[in-house]
Amino acid sequence: MVFRKLFGIFAIIIGVVVVLAGGVLLLVKALVTPEMIRKNVLPRVEKAVHRRMDFDDAKIGLFSGIALSGLKVYEKDGKGSFVSLKEARLHYQILPLLSHRVVVDEIVLDTPDINIVRNTDGSFNFSDLTHKEKPEAPAREAKTPLNFAVSRISVSDGRVIYDDRMGISGTPFVYGAKNIDIKIKNLTPDHPFPLKLKATVPGVDLGFSGSVERITDGPLLDGDVTVDAGDLAKVVAGLPPGISARFLALSPSGGITAKIHVSGPVKAPSAMLRDGNVQLDRVRFAAGGQSPVLTGKIDISNGALVSRDFTVDLGKNRLNLLIKTTPIDRKPLVVELDANSDSLDLDSLSSSKKTKGQASPPKAGGGEPGPSPNPPPLSVSGAVNVKTARFKGLPISGLSLRYMFAGNTLQVRDLRGSTAGGFFLGNVLIKTGTSAVPFSVGLSLRGVQVERIVPAFAPGAAGKISGILSAKAELSGAGATSAAIKRDLAGTGSFDMRNGRLAGGGFLNELARFLGRQELRDIHFSSYAGTFRIKGGQIYLDSTLDGSGIRTKPKGRIGFDKTLDMNMDTSIAPRTTGSWAVIPLKVTGTTGSPHFSLSSKSLNRLESEIGGTTRKLEKGAGTELKKGGQNIENKIRGIFGK
Repeated sequence: MVFRKLFGIFAIIIGVVVVLAGGVLLLVKALVTPEMIRKNVLPRVEKAVHRRMDFDDAKIGLFSGIALSGLKVYEKDGKGSFVSLKEARLHYQILPLLSHRVVVDEIVLDTPDINIVRNTDGSFNFSDLTHKEKPEAPAREAKTPLNFAVSRISVSDGRVIYDDRMGISGTPFVYGAKNIDIKIKNLTPDHPFPLKLKATVPGVDLGFSGSVERITDGPLLDGDVTVDAGDLAKVVAGLPPGISARFLALSPSGGITAKIHVSGPVKAPSAMLRDGNVQLDRVRFAAGGQSPVLTGKIDISNGALVSRDFTVDLGKNRLNLLIKTTPIDRKPLVVELDANSDSLDLDSLSSSKKTKGQASPPKAGGGEPGPSPNPPPLSVSGAVNVKTARFKGLPISGLSLRYMFAGNTLQVRDLRGSTAGGFFLGNVLIKTGTSAVPFSVGLSLRGVQVERIVPAFAPGAAGKISGILSAKAELSGAGATSAAIKRDLAGTGSFDMRNGRLAGGGFLNELARFLGRQELRDIHFSSYAGTFRIKGGQIYLDSTLDGSGIRTKPKGRIGFDKTLDMNMDTSIAPRTTGSWAVIPLKVTGTTGSPHFSLSSKSLNRLESEIGGTTRKLEKGAGTELKKGGQNIENKIRGIFGK
């Protein structure tokens, strides 16, 4: 009896379920049919997007939902495809259908293709979609009670093609993204919703995982962005021609990966950085005749950057860099950049040879660069420390400096190092904001062995000069070319060289010939000191040399063009006994081919020593000397006891 009652109850329940299931299925078929979609849904969407739409087939099932295959959104002219999908599926809840509502649990977009076109006039093929028109007064018509709510959206294997017919610099191009996968949950206009996105552009895999908010009023993102560019050569090769041409000359290679947490409105991308890191794996590019290789990490914390294990390899040279910045959205951006190296070959860094394929920079009109733009909101400062360096074959130890670049001004302070048995100290100031490029330099040397530095800076004088040099100079000028620098260079300085030697060369050889003293071809001195002034391409010298066989006071002008105009009150040691005779010499010609004569201003002083020849010297000294005459030379030799 009890069993029968239980059986009857279960039978009734099963019957009710069957009836309800059948009723629901009939209701689904009645509410959502291909005809209903074409009649009620498509017209509304077409009106909203101003585009014709169509689909191949629609399948509706109680549990499988709605599937639209071959869905297409056409271009404005109704011909080409703007958006197409292999299939669009909607999974809905069953019970809300009883109240004439369609609540969608999931929308799946399978293999969407989106074609974006920029026309030759700069407009886009979706410009009409973003144009807002005044709404028309709603017409009274029968409406099918239809209400959608979406919990999940999924996009798989999508593709976007960007066809730029306007192009870059007049060159049209096509660029695309593929393998687009998107997953969205609980999509609403006024609440955050989670988003996962993956895509591939030529040479780069991109990703985002986080949340999106306020999509109707400027999206806000909060999540992690990932970038994987394993081969920069492929990345550059895949760029549009107008862009890739600028980077191909750099011959980039290596890889970059990044994972960065961003948060904030997309309209201010620099302010979105929160934390993360960027990894550079042997990133190489050609620049300035070099091919630096960068390896290391850049950590991001609260929008600020800090490097970690960051190195730059330049041939056999390696620089260890430490980089720190303030948050990059703050102005001015403050960057601290320190560089350290155990060994540095400056000759290889200053090589003027261009790497293969490197583009030459454009030449500015008139040979001078144009004025720089307004100072960037940027400040860069730091220190450079090198244990050992080599410049033009000259070893330098303890090379260091501090620098700052801000407001189009570069300052180098405390430039110092030890070389050739002594040390140097300098400061440099360069203003880059104008085409004149004004600069100033302060330099001092102490205890430097001249014979060791001459081969580096004056190879032609190698082996001809020695001594211990101390010097100071304050120079200023303007220009970015050698000619401009020589033209505008000015300054003052002093020097003091001890226990030195001067040997050979055109100047001493001609001096020895003129005075008839061959030993003057090789001069040993205890001191050579003086001051100098530079102006208008000329060096104005006032100096004194005290040697074992000669004492002289060179004073006058030496041109950057190697011309000479100097007076030299010269005393020569007697061959046997007697006092030192003073000869007032005049030097003209060039440093390579000097011309010696007697100074006319001092001839009266000579008259008492060489006896009654003043007038003859005044009238014919230059001619006689030029012709190799012996009269004056014999007089001079007589003074020296020859």
